Amino acid sequence: MKQKGRLFLGCILLFFLASLGLFLNFDRDRVLAAAESRHIPVPQVLSGKPDVAFVGDDFSLPPVDNDKPVYDKYTTRQRQEKGLPTTYGKTREYYYGDKVVYLTFDDGPNDKNTSRILDILKKENIHATFFLTGQNVVRYPDVVKKIYQSGNAIGVHSYTHDYKKIYVSPKAYTDELLQTEEEIYKILGVRPIISRAPGGTEGHFTKDFWTAINDIGYIEVGWNALTGDADGTGKTADKEVENIKQQLQLRPYLHRHLVILMHDAYGHGATVDALPDIIHLLKDQGYSFRVVTTAFHLPGKMHGIYAKIVYNIFTGKTIVHGDSHIIYRESLFLS
Repeated sequence: MKQKGRLFLGCILLFFLASLGLFLNFDRDRVLAAAESRHIPVPQVLSGKPDVAFVGDDFSLPPVDNDKPVYDKYTTRQRQEKGLPTTYGKTREYYYGDKVVYLTFDDGPNDKNTSRILDILKKENIHATFFLTGQNVVRYPDVVKKIYQSGNAIGVHSYTHDYKKIYVSPKAYTDELLQTEEEIYKILGVRPIISRAPGGTEGHFTKDFWTAINDIGYIEVGWNALTGDADGTGKTADKEVENIKQQLQLRPYLHRHLVILMHDAYGHGATVDALPDIIHLLKDQGYSFRVVTTAFHLPGKMHGIYAKIVYNIFTGKTIVHGDSHIIYRESLFLS
């Protein structure tokens, strides 16, 4: 009798659970149908693949008006092993816009500063370019992924950032480029083809350096404005914003093609704090924001020779960055 009673109770329990399941499933279907009838969007799983451009297997470059970050599907080593071209050649087309600004950040990534910058860029619906050191790439691989997946551009900024090592010879410099690109490739499956020399090329690059980076397809990226977050003139967020205002007022030609140097490594919290005001300042003046692409070039064509000029209004020193080894005074570009 006891066994029959237990069996009876078990059947009742099973019937109850089955009925409950049918009810819940029916209720779920009814809720989903109601949601669909009211056009409530169904969450989608993001692929995580950013909208980027690539150089071809033959190292052909994207169109000159491309505004997406550009990468290579191969590392330099892989190109050499496959017998593919390692450079675009000696010439390329340049993009020049009116009131175009490139926000660039050196020395990262950093877990706190870079992440905060990415949040600001997303909120403002713009993108920037990050020149990464290999050592920090290894330290913060998740931040590297965030930069890439959020549609911002990535460039190489040496591996160690140690002037005594990287500027010993062209090979020493390119070795650090190659070391860093390998680390980035491990994380993203792509490698950058833009670079920025720590401290700039002035006083560091000879003609052989330019030849060496061209041979492996890298495009050097200078700047023509800065917040002063690395030279001591921009010690606070307010001062960094004021520095940009002064440069725009004193150098009207910057309104055509503005490339701002900033830093996102440890110790540059003031830059992060200044960034929203800098962005709003530029938006109010009608600037459009772009990432650095393979068509990037700092303007300054004089007698068929290109030069990249940076004039530091705080020290009065003229610095040259570019493919040319001839120095032109700033006044030549204002005529």
